[in-house]
Amino acid sequence: MAKVTELKTREDADAMIAASHDAPVALLKHSVACPISARGQEQFVGLERDGDPALYAVVVQYARDVSGYLAETLGVTHETPQAIILKDGKAAAVFNHHRIKTGDLRDAVPAT
Repeated sequence: MAKVTELKTREDADAMIAASHDAPVALLKHSVACPISARGQEQFVGLERDGDPALYAVVVQYARDVSGYLAETLGVTHETPQAIILKDGKAAAVFNHHRIKTGDLRDAVPAT
């Protein structure tokens, strides 16, 4: 099973953004109460092959401020569920709702 690091503070978010300068990372913003989020999460954690990006997640019910901070910092309109591929501190690709698919996420990861 894929290891996902949960972001609980702005400092956690900043560390993830900093890590994206070394290699692309994948972020999932999701709700624990939404079936569409559950499907998106299943697709997101499919990124577990060698060479796939490190995985991070924000549960919006538990860290709404972090979710808002990331939307503002990355210049991405907040939606849930939302998967974002980050490279060099910027959103390289954004997938919302039913568009979150393992293969599409993998294809969107920029070369390092």
